[in-house]
Amino acid sequence: EIIDLVAKRLPPYPNEFARFSCVCKSWNSVVKKQKSNIIRFAPWLMLARSKNDKQFKKGAIRSFYCHSTKRLFNYYLPQAKRTRCWGTPYGWLLTFGLDLKIHPLHPLSRVQISLPSQPTFEHQHQFDAYCPEHLCQSYFIKFALSSDPSIPESGQCPLVMAIYGEICYLAVASPGDEVWTSVDCSRSNYQDIIFFNGHFYAISCDGMLRIIEVNTRQPKATDFASPPDNIYVCSTFYLVELTGDLCMVERAFDPVDDVPTLAFHNETTYFVVYKFYFNSKTWAEVEDLGDHALFLGNNTSFAISTSDYPEFKENCIYFTDDHSNSYQRGFCDMGIYDIKNNRIEPFYFDDHQLSNCQTLSWSNDLKVNPELVILGSLCLV
Repeated sequence: EIIDLVAKRLPPYPNEFARFSCVCKSWNSVVKKQKSNIIRFAPWLMLARSKNDKQFKKGAIRSFYCHSTKRLFNYYLPQAKRTRCWGTPYGWLLTFGLDLKIHPLHPLSRVQISLPSQPTFEHQHQFDAYCPEHLCQSYFIKFALSSDPSIPESGQCPLVMAIYGEICYLAVASPGDEVWTSVDCSRSNYQDIIFFNGHFYAISCDGMLRIIEVNTRQPKATDFASPPDNIYVCSTFYLVELTGDLCMVERAFDPVDDVPTLAFHNETTYFVVYKFYFNSKTWAEVEDLGDHALFLGNNTSFAISTSDYPEFKENCIYFTDDHSNSYQRGFCDMGIYDIKNNRIEPFYFDDHQLSNCQTLSWSNDLKVNPELVILGSLCLV
């Protein structure tokens, strides 16, 4: 049909497919049929809900930034209304709402998958005064999926692991479960998790790598490898797969307390990438990413080939702010880190400067919550 031919000629940008699918049900069905020829988009940014959320179509409109077109656009996504979102490399979101429900959500098809709700976690906040708004902002740190929900393997639903609670515990669940199952571990304070080569791995605040056994009645985390030498004690650590290897990224901060609008904040100073060698269980520094770029933040960390997506810079790390919930006056530690030159470039969009780590300035007329979610290569489902 003519509509099918038009859909196949659409530019490979998520906003074009989103607009096309919103015309009517028949056009939406044409987009969904494209799943047999999976269309992958470059990574894009989803802004957190704006402060005027209740007035902006009652919170059903979410804003996205497409780096390929350098444009910011709004998208009607009622399933993300009054939720906090985390991105994944598969183009799915993990949403946590004021109703305390948790869902994997595909933003284009609007397909949702139910997971057990927040009250089923073992470790709850100690104080009853925590309201749903506070829980949305502070209870969960990270989520990780074992596989792409769009492509279930052998009919199995993906496992989902969460870092949660006041001291960053681990728990796991799958669609259809009634509760989240806590991971038995001697330590907590985890900073990142990843599913790599059939196993979940977690990194703690001291850089210790642990492997999580989930195919038992009681999941358990055990020490797997010590941290690299000479890591900075105040760093944040990320786990990411890069060209088939498991890597850890160290993000170093300096505290800054001389900005008039802020009593205190952390500013990123540099990154160090380490490759893990399973035979010796040791780390070695990676000095060059080649034609790859990394994406770090509250999302599941991931890498892309800049040969496939030339609009992104090779040998660079795109990062968002992990601490934006702590800033009440707009600072956002976000930018692009060039590994070769050891420099941080502020990130811009829509003629606005979202962050400027070099001059520590913030545009007061930018009325947007600075917390961002990075979505990986988005595919139609």
